This record gives sequence, structure tokens and C-alpha cells, in this order.
Amino acid sequence: MRKCGSCQKCCEGHLHGEANGYTFWKSRKCHFLSTAGCSIYETRPDVPCKSYKCMWLEDEEQKIPEWMKPDEANAILTWRNVENVEFIELIEAGETMRAEVLSWAIQYALNNDLNLHYQINSGWNKIGDPDFLKAKI
Repeated sequence: MRKCGSCQKCCEGHLHGEANGYTFWKSRKCHFLSTAGCSIYETRPDVPCKSYKCMWLEDEEQKIPEWMKPDEANAILTWRNVENVEFIELIEAGETMRAEVLSWAIQYALNNDLNLHYQINSGWNKIGDPDFLKAKI
């Protein structure tokens, strides 16, 4: 079973959410993230803190390579469902997406017939089935 370890990309201001009344979003880290890690780890809220799992962490079969761990890839893979449309979301997390990260994600999506919504230089792109491509995400 994979563990976050020192990875804190989901708390560093790359995702959107709220913890105990404090909102975080792109470029605004979680209020409770300190240099030592989560300052409320033992009492952190269920949503999003305990319930959120990036795809790398959830990958029990380890189809996603070790180097795609968010703090190594500087990108976060998340499984999403918006308006009954399922897709993988790949976001930049700290730097512009590296070619090998994007290439791996595109191949993974294509090989597994999955929709992919990805971010490059803060711009969004999609590949996938026609319904996904038409969806307003």
C-alpha cells in the first residue's frame, strides 16, 4: 500500500477545497500546512483531508509508476466525475508539466479508454470520447 510520506502537493495550493472553514485554491496553500507538515493532522477533517486520494496513492495494482508520485512528478492525477462524465484530471503542481509526465498520462488514458483533462502552462486540454469533449468541465 502506497503512502503519502513527505508528499504534500494536495495541500500546497494546487487543488481547491476547504478545511475547518479555511479555503485553499491554486496558489493558496492550506491554512494548516506548516513547514513540519499538517498542523492538525490528528484532527484533520474527513473532507477533503481524509477522503481525498490522488490516483498515485489509490493505485493498489501499481499501474502508475513510482516516479508519478505528485512530489516527484510535480503533477497530480485525480479521478473525477462531473455531470456523470468520468475522467482523469492531471494538473501541474509547482512547475510546468514535464513532457514525460504528460506523455505517460496520455498513453495511460489511451491504453485504458479513459478521458483525460490536463493542464499545460495553466491552460486546459482534453482528450477522450465525444461526450467528454463536449462536456463543460
